[in-house]
Amino acid sequence: MASRLQIQEDESVSLRVTHGNIKSFSADVRFSLQMTVESVKDKLWRKCGTSVNSMCLELYDDTGAKISVLSDNLRPLGFYSPQDGQISNVILSPYFANISNG
Repeated sequence: MASRLQIQEDESVSLRVTHGNIKSFSADVRFSLQMTVESVKDKLWRKCGTSVNSMCLELYDDTGAKISVLSDNLRPLGFYSPQDGQISNVILSPYFANISNG
């Protein structure tokens, strides 16, 4: 019997996480499909240091083609239909990128 703390295989997805501003950053991370995009960002903030409010997430397939932008922080991750092995790229939102360059 599975613990309530364990995520069932069919209720989670393993994504390769990369960062547009930190080229050396790459991690395979398992996420619950029920997590909100904001919760995903919070989990990634702890791994890469980019704050939740300045983070944009993009989802790419295994060929590198952009599938979607995870733009609604209140939607569950499963809304975007991610698949195991796809890439989630962390980028600075345009607003914060302009501030850091300006």
